[in-house]
Amino acid sequence: MGINVTSDNLADFTLSVDSFPAFYKKIAAMRFPIAVEEVLELRDLINQSLEDFEQPADNPQSREFKDSLLTAIHTFGIENDRHCQRLLNILAMLRDLHYHHSINSRNADERLRQEMAANREARSTRYGLLSVMATIVCGMAWIGVAEAALWLKLLTAGFAFFAWDYHHSLPSLDKEIARLTAQLNDVLRNRVDTLNWKTLIHKISLILGFKQISGVEVFRHNPEHDRSDGLRTYH
Repeated sequence: MGINVTSDNLADFTLSVDSFPAFYKKIAAMRFPIAVEEVLELRDLINQSLEDFEQPADNPQSREFKDSLLTAIHTFGIENDRHCQRLLNILAMLRDLHYHHSINSRNADERLRQEMAANREARSTRYGLLSVMATIVCGMAWIGVAEAALWLKLLTAGFAFFAWDYHHSLPSLDKEIARLTAQLNDVLRNRVDTLNWKTLIHKISLILGFKQISGVEVFRHNPEHDRSDGLRTYH
């Protein structure tokens, strides 16, 4: 099952490859204002995750990526060099998590589809029909001779067992395909195909206080405040 991140479990939430989809979707779907406690917990989560993250080695591709993001950061009105660099490191961390998430998601997808194909092959009706027909043919041959050879008896018994085993294995195969289908749906539902960098820059910079927009209230002190207040601006 996919990991969920809510206001109630933020304090115990750990940002990792497995939990990345839940974190990204929460940030992408976030609408301000949010409770001040949630802002503080998100700040702590992001900052602690960044402290634990080992930045990848510098290379031309990484520099090109950071240069393009730095340009985007500046277009959002973030000019403080320290804030820009920290936000850049956070985005690089999210890019690395997304890269490994994509690999894991692809591998899980392929593995589950292979297991589903094997399941369909195992429950193919031709195996059951062949076993039943072979049992009937061998049984008729057994009846048609006065003294059936041992090999014919064993062959008849073997085909009869395969036919019995096939029909009795169908319920377990049905349960298995249902389990595999549910797991595949979970993989597809939690997959993050691409990252919206503009949304990440916008939301994270507001959460961390790197950016302020006139008329936009990032947090509210009263979590029970009416969200439909027309005087508030939402993003």
